[in-house]
Amino acid sequence: MEPIRKRGIYLLPNLFTTLNLFAGFYAIVQAMNHEFEKSAVAIFVAMVLDSLDGRVARLTRTQSAFGAEYDSLTDMVSFGAAPALMMYEWAMRDMGRIGWIAAFVYCAGAALRLARFNTQLAVADKRWFTGLPSPAAAALIAGMIWVLNDYSVRGGDVKWYAAALTVYAGITMISSVKFYSGKDINLRRMVPFWVAALIMLGLLLISIEPSHVLWGIALAYGLSGYVGWLVQRWRTEAFEKKYENIRDAIEEGNITALARMLGATPPNTIVATGGRSLMMVAVEETNLPAIDLLIQRGASLNQRDEQGMTALALAAEMAFQEAVEVLLAAGADPNVPDKDGMTALDIAEEHGAHDISTLLLRYGAKQAKDAAPTQP
Repeated sequence: MEPIRKRGIYLLPNLFTTLNLFAGFYAIVQAMNHEFEKSAVAIFVAMVLDSLDGRVARLTRTQSAFGAEYDSLTDMVSFGAAPALMMYEWAMRDMGRIGWIAAFVYCAGAALRLARFNTQLAVADKRWFTGLPSPAAAALIAGMIWVLNDYSVRGGDVKWYAAALTVYAGITMISSVKFYSGKDINLRRMVPFWVAALIMLGLLLISIEPSHVLWGIALAYGLSGYVGWLVQRWRTEAFEKKYENIRDAIEEGNITALARMLGATPPNTIVATGGRSLMMVAVEETNLPAIDLLIQRGASLNQRDEQGMTALALAAEMAFQEAVEVLLAAGADPNVPDKDGMTALDIAEEHGAHDISTLLLRYGAKQAKDAAPTQP
């Protein structure tokens, strides 16, 4: 007879999560009592506790599904409901419908942000958050109240600014803008002396003017995603413009101009966003002579874009049979999988391109489940 397993939870990480929940609940109570400075400080305390529970769980190897769910529910209280209620009580109560709608936008944004984070946890890039993290959004709200309270500014005097910031935080949480997570920083590595000095300076400034410094950090971080997006867009436009002529030559079918420009541009050059090479652009433009020319110039047949697709897989997806034939005859590997693990044969069958599937099978193509792992 098998012994009955005792069910339980790990105490240490969940203790930090419970303290986080207490801080969020305390913030709500103090906001209802119009003790807004205490409420704002409680939000920042909750942020510290939230950053600790996960780290403690990893260090002590006490991660659990229960802990993850408990942490998510706690974050909804501390960084969703508490900041929304606090801002409503401080500045937006007299705004009527607009006030509670603005508060609800923030609260709903936090809920959706947390739900999306949980569902994308396994596939998301750990270096970036998609959308503003809910603790940072809460810091925007709490920081504004804390700073203006230091100057005895009443919420009703800045109610429109408060509503705008609340809506901004709520919408930014559910946006697709990327915010740096800092999770790729290895604290065990040695760092230059100036990094330690900078950290000490930051702690000193926080100890002198905690409300101003913490809100300043929150504002800077809350804008950083949009600044990064603008910079990335500018770089993308500059990159696209750099190779505009050679892409135009492929699009217009000007093989003479393409051959001339290949003298200065290697055939494997990435010329479009998404990691698209010249060969992939030629396939996209259904330019068979350009494909032949690139093959003659030694273009890689198995080069992959950011989604892991090759020119052959792209041709199969587009049902561009002539390109599939030329690429296979030149030696393209039909069994290179994309990021989803799909081979050219899987893609062709998914799109109902039966003639291309037959052609691929003739060259040894396999479905992903049968193909051996291929090095990119």
